[in-house]
Parts: sequence; structure tokens; C-alpha cells
Amino acid sequence: MPKPKLSLFNAMENNPHEKSNWIQELSNQSWNLELVVSGAAIFSTSFLPELSDRAIASYYENYQISSDLYNQVMPTLAYSFGKSSAYLLIFTFIVHFIFRAFWIALVGLRAVFPNGINFDNLPNTTKEMAEMYKQKFGTLDSYIVRLDKLCSQIFSIAFVLVLFSIMMAFLYLLGFVATIGFKTYLPTIYEKTKPIFLVLFGLIWLFSMAIMVAGYNEKYREKPIVKRLYKGVIEKSTFLYMGMYKPVQYINFTFGSNMPHKKYFKSVIIIGLIFFTISMGIYATKLLEHAGIPMMESRNYFSSGSVEYKIISGYYDSQRGEMEQIPEASIQSDVIQDPFLKLFINYSKYLDEDLSKICKEPIFADSLRNSQKRPLRDKARIACMTEYFQIALNDSTISSTEFFFEETAQAKGIKSYLSTEKCKIGRNTLFIKTLQTDSLPKKVWGDYVAIPFWFSKD
Repeated sequence: MPKPKLSLFNAMENNPHEKSNWIQELSNQSWNLELVVSGAAIFSTSFLPELSDRAIASYYENYQISSDLYNQVMPTLAYSFGKSSAYLLIFTFIVHFIFRAFWIALVGLRAVFPNGINFDNLPNTTKEMAEMYKQKFGTLDSYIVRLDKLCSQIFSIAFVLVLFSIMMAFLYLLGFVATIGFKTYLPTIYEKTKPIFLVLFGLIWLFSMAIMVAGYNEKYREKPIVKRLYKGVIEKSTFLYMGMYKPVQYINFTFGSNMPHKKYFKSVIIIGLIFFTISMGIYATKLLEHAGIPMMESRNYFSSGSVEYKIISGYYDSQRGEMEQIPEASIQSDVIQDPFLKLFINYSKYLDEDLSKICKEPIFADSLRNSQKRPLRDKARIACMTEYFQIALNDSTISSTEFFFEETAQAKGIKSYLSTEKCKIGRNTLFIKTLQTDSLPKKVWGDYVAIPFWFSKD
């Protein structure tokens, strides 16, 4: 009976020396793959910052349950981590691409001049300076080898960042879906279990951090109880990597076991500080931007953020970009010549908190079909919206406002057509106010948005 033939891979598995040579040869030829992957990664990751902006805008629009600052902290923090990861990825891949291209240039230069630098023939240089340059620069071959290793290290760091970003994205997505799901579909259970969960999570986190700190200290690490707890915490926490534990640690352990420990920890701390600094900068900027407060304005006397003296292009359909998010409300243009103002009020998710206090879903008889229930239900909801929003033109409150539901590519909301008969020639201001539900049963209206426009008759 003929013996089965061994594949090349099986042969290398049985011959460690041959396998090592194959891997070394593969690593020597990896530069061309690195260039291809870096170029593709630069192109692919260039969309991530914009994708992060769209994700947080979608959250504010569709999932933010309350307008309180507390409810914006964690999503905005996740957004800042995601966007800073995107910027770091782009920067790292660009650096790698430039360094690897420089390495290719040096390899090509060496092919033309195999002897490298001839220090004895440097122009306008004394022997002492030539000797100094020789000690300072070394040979071209040694520099090419060092640069090749540096490029491979940068490439590995870039992919650690990629894996870390994927891990954080999955981890946050899991927590986000679970939290929003409980808040939306099981609000009573969520409110009751939230304090218990937060206390339990805090205690587990503090205990884990204490064990990790003790485990890093050689003095305590050798104690049997600390050793068991340290090992247990490491093993049980691997699920937080969302399937990325082994890929991340292969690179991490390779660096950590081959670099001087001080240099390794110093590098990790520097990368962490850079990441944290960028994240906090993006975080603060986004919170202030969402609150309408300008930041990093280089012009000393530009707007301080007050809406009374600033034209916001998002309020006007004619000025807003096709894919730009609609703000709280909008009209067709900043200059109106039409007989009617087309007012659209954006229905953001966080308005549900107030609307739930005044809106009551009608109860229908079982004999009614769904097709009969829908218009009655929508009528009740429109009546609720009419009670919640108050519209005023200049100094006059519009007493009768007819609303219709409308859905656009960017938002869902209500629309009304307001007569321009009472508009004066020139500047007018459309005020939208909301019912302060905390003051019920007394009806008090608070400012929501003011839209200036200019009226001109045909």
C-alpha cells in the first residue's frame, strides 16, 4: 500500500528548522504586502472619522432618551474613543507607508551604489568629520536593516490599534443595544435594576483593579491567594476582548518579551497618553458643539454662540446640504416670498420624555380593525404635538396650527403651513416654544428655537 504524500506544510511542521527558514524568508518578502495593505488601509480608514460623526448624530437624533448632559456622557465618550482610534489608525498607516517607501528608495539606491556611503570621499569634509559621520551614521546596509525592522514594528502596532478598535466597537455596541433595549422595552425593570447593576459593576471593577495592581507587584504576585485570583481575573476577563484576545496578545507578548521592560512600558504609556489626550479633546469639542458653544475659534470677535445674532444655515432647506442633519426645525429659505411658511419641526427621540407626560394613547374597541385604529391614533398624537409646541410669529402667537407627520431622508417630524399675511417687510422671527411639563398643570412655555427670516412680497 503506497504511503500518503506529506504536504509542504506538514513537512515543515515535522522539520522545525525548515519551518523557521520558511517564516524568515516570508518575513523578508513581507514589505510588498505591507505596502499594499497600508495603501488600502489608508483609503479605507479615511472614511472612519466621518462615519463616527454620522453615528453620534444618529444617536442624538434617534436614540437619546433625554436631553440631560448625563445621558450624553457615555455615548459621546464612546464617539471620542472611536474617532481618536480612526485618526490614530490613519496616522499610523500613513507613517508606515512613508517609511516603507523611504526604505524602498534606499534599497534601490544601494542597488546603484552597492558599497553604500564612501566616507573617505565625502565632499568638503575633513578626515575628523568623516570619522565622526562614520560613527554617527554607520553603514547603509545596517540602516536599511534597522529601517526595515522599524517599518514592520509600526505595521504591527497599527494592527493592534485596528484590533483594539474593533474590540471596543463590539463591546460598546453590545452594551449600547442592551441598555437601549431595556430602557425602551422594559423601562420599569430598567429603573429598578439600574442602581443594583451600577453598584455591582463598580464593586467588580474595583476588585479586579486591586487584583491586577497586586499581580503586577512581584512581592504580592507570589502569594498563593493573589496568584490564584490574578490568574482567575486574567482568564475570566478575556471575553472583554470580543474574540480579539489571542490576535492582540500575540503581538503584545512578542513586543513585551523582546523589548527591555522599561522601554516597553514607556512606549505603552506614551501611546496611551496620546490616545487619551486626543479622545478628551474630541470629547470636549463635541459636547460644546452639541451645546452650541464654539470652541477653538481663532477670530477674536466672531460669534460667541448666541442664536440672536447668528444665521444657522441648517434652519433653511435652501442652504442645508443634501445629507446634512436637520436641526430642531427648518423653513424653506431665509428669504420668503411665498404665501406660506413651510415649517418642519424635527421629532428627536429625547422629546418622548416630555411627550409621554401629556400624550395618552387612545383605547379602542376590539371590534375596530387596525386600518380604522391608525387614523384615530395619529389624530390623537397630532393633538398631543399641537398641545406641546407653541408657534409664534414675531410678537403674535399663532392660535390655530395644523400639523402633519412627515418623514424625510434625514429626519422624522411634523410639518405645518403658516400664512405669511401677518409678516412685515424685512426681518421676521419665527419662535417655536415647548410646554414645560414639569410645571403642569400650570402651562408654562419655554424657548425651543428661533428662526429669523426676511419677507418680501413679489
